[in-house]
Amino acid sequence: MKAVILASGSKKRSQILSSCGIRHKVYITNAEEAHLQNRSARWNVMENAGRKALACAKIYKNNIIIAADTLVVLDKKLIGKPKNKDEAKKLFYSFSGRKLTVCTGLCVMDTAAAKKVCGAETSYLYARRLLRHEFGRYFESLKPYDKAGGFSIEGIGSFLYDDIRGSYFNILGLPMGCLKDLFNKAGLEILDICNAAAERPSL
Repeated sequence: MKAVILASGSKKRSQILSSCGIRHKVYITNAEEAHLQNRSARWNVMENAGRKALACAKIYKNNIIIAADTLVVLDKKLIGKPKNKDEAKKLFYSFSGRKLTVCTGLCVMDTAAAKKVCGAETSYLYARRLLRHEFGRYFESLKPYDKAGGFSIEGIGSFLYDDIRGSYFNILGLPMGCLKDLFNKAGLEILDICNAAAERPSL
């Protein structure tokens, strides 16, 4: 069985794969990413996922590589991870009462067979309007510095973001339905790499 390599440093993406019983190794490529405002979010995230996969393939020659990239769109502006706390705070404030678009690009490579396929998923959600005195407490509790757009819909973030249209897992950074489709296009069966002992919630 070929090993699975996740070309991403996202802990959430790794957790999602693990929850499906997909054993994998994480490799952070540090590939240069494109953030071209004159191109669509879909183009940018697929381009970046492809770059990460190709960089990873230079190290791992006989493996299945999964690479991903996520951008948030507000007023046609592409937003990646905030550079620092101040930028994260500005983004957090600007989202209040607004509709957001989240786009994640995926790339699956079978390096042994020299197959590479890419795709993207888009979801939409609404950020509830916060009162002025609420901003600070929510921001300090969420600390979403390492996520695209600088926000998190998990934990207390679930109080703020709702009316989700599309894939919930896409907003988390790894749209699993899209991933399954890409495995099929690459001639792979995703269930073959899922461990029967996958983590499951207790009933």
